[in-house]
Amino acid sequence: MPKILWVALPLLLAAAVLAVQVLRRRAPSRHAINIGASVLLLAYVATTAGLGIFWVANQQLPVFDWHYLFGYGTVLLVSLHLVFNLPVVWRFFFARQRGPAVEARRGALGVLGTLGVLAATGAAFVLGLRHGRSELKIDTPAGPPAATALAIVERFHAFSSHSRTGLLARAPGVDWGDPPPSFKRHAGAARMRLPPAGATRRTAFDVAALADVLWHTAGVTDTRGGLALRASPSSGALFSTELYVAARTLPGLTPGLWHYDSQSHAIERLGEAAAAEPLFGAAADTMLRGTTALVVATAVFRRTGHKYRDRTYRYVLADLGHALENLRVAAGSLGMQARFVTAFDEASVAQALGVDEAEEGVLALIALGARSAGVAPATAATPQASMPSASRWRSAPPLATGGAALGVTAAVHAATSLRSAAPRSSASVSVSASAPATMPPPSLQELVALPSAEAGAPDWLRVIATRRSVRRYAATALPLPALAAVLSHMTRDGPMLSPAVRVNVVVHAVAGLAPGAYRYESALHALVPRRVPMALRDGTRAAALDQDVIGDAAAVFVLSIDRAAFAADPLGPARGYRHAFLEAGLVGERIYLEAGARRLGACAVGAFYDDEAAALFGVDPVREWVVHFAALGPRA
Repeated sequence: MPKILWVALPLLLAAAVLAVQVLRRRAPSRHAINIGASVLLLAYVATTAGLGIFWVANQQLPVFDWHYLFGYGTVLLVSLHLVFNLPVVWRFFFARQRGPAVEARRGALGVLGTLGVLAATGAAFVLGLRHGRSELKIDTPAGPPAATALAIVERFHAFSSHSRTGLLARAPGVDWGDPPPSFKRHAGAARMRLPPAGATRRTAFDVAALADVLWHTAGVTDTRGGLALRASPSSGALFSTELYVAARTLPGLTPGLWHYDSQSHAIERLGEAAAAEPLFGAAADTMLRGTTALVVATAVFRRTGHKYRDRTYRYVLADLGHALENLRVAAGSLGMQARFVTAFDEASVAQALGVDEAEEGVLALIALGARSAGVAPATAATPQASMPSASRWRSAPPLATGGAALGVTAAVHAATSLRSAAPRSSASVSVSASAPATMPPPSLQELVALPSAEAGAPDWLRVIATRRSVRRYAATALPLPALAAVLSHMTRDGPMLSPAVRVNVVVHAVAGLAPGAYRYESALHALVPRRVPMALRDGTRAAALDQDVIGDAAAVFVLSIDRAAFAADPLGPARGYRHAFLEAGLVGERIYLEAGARRLGACAVGAFYDDEAAALFGVDPVREWVVHFAALGPRA
């Protein structure tokens, strides 16, 4: 039964009783209706208060958001109303009973009722608090570093997976506390205002072009409801990503180390040229030949963690993938080349930046330069650099969560760092030997050929600048050529960081295409039916925590990662997990950009029941993990 029917069931039963009485010409009096409404109101207020207290204690709901404050006020006023109305209810049920014994029972029942309400409320708080502060313990297994790191990644992924039955059985890892500021500032640092983004089209890679790239990656593009919205989307509009720049020979910018302040579109000077050199030395030198500047992307974990808790690492990686795709596209539009550096030492970078890795993790390194400077584009299929000597890297930190400030988030970040990487071995790939690592190739008979994607050259900088998440869609069907074009462009440039991402799509309303679940084969530009024809709108909505944006869309993209593919990463299977999540974010941002270029609506969703999402396509969790949802459809 849908959730809304369970919630409305007492009201429906009361309405049915009232209808029967009216039909029998025995309609209740206004007084009786008032009594019945008071009893129902008491039940609903008690349930609402109990659930609210549970979730606040469980750290799933922020305590002092405006709508919750109004909710607390509403509960207080309704409770006051009930206090004054309860004597009327009592007399209605017990008016015929008199005597001292009855009065004593009434008093005792009142005391017991009050104590019962307090006990139920206290139990809800204690239960929520217990789940909000209990800790996942990850014992570091013995064995090679790669196998150890992968074991922690697997434990993290399983622990951070949502399911309906796991709500009370699992507890979040840490008390995340209050959210940190949405913008980072370095007190006392020299500041340099950057030229306005998009003022002119750049013809050379200088500080003005860098300003354009930074703004189109993480700049503030709009303010709504007190939120400063950025160029790239972020889960819950929490924006954990921070950007730093190490400049060598960039015209208009003094060599050194800088931090991008997206709130004021300025950069803060953190160090001289010598302070920036460790960042260039954090990767193999051949990777950075011809590089004018490096961009370092970090994540302030608590910005996302105070709301999403132990699923935080998933969200910050996907969000960063969205931002990095914007960076890549913006750089290309300005005649520059962005190259993702995969082999780098997080510890050296964090030390150079002066950040505390326990709170702000270094996640990505991007080399920027003019195309003429020889910074060639890199894809996951093109090896970038061999694994440097382990002596160049610092020793790996302990991977167990004991004593870690951010619990399992700190553990999985350490596990996916290069310090934990080691040459691959068969022991590091945890995939069932009885199941094929990849799906068997589709037969030509089952393929659904898609129309060729039309050629075009949208103004990508404008598309990025005007991008917004769209959560309301028209009831009209999505044209098949539009879906085909989005699918084609999602994978057109090939994988950037990982070949592990698989593209699935649930069709709700696409002209000329039967509803159901499909897998997209990019090499053939065709769909492979998985559950077709089948109406999956309700099932997809339910899998995405009953979010209307998923149920109302014309099509829903569901991205998964192949476990054998990311385990084969040259830098180790755990690092491959990070790369696969970043790649999913890159692909997900292309949905936004292609939708914006076609005046369609799109919205990414990271909250879903992992088991139900996998069941939509018959995905075997032994082989693949679902990591990303994205809605697409005509705007309402």
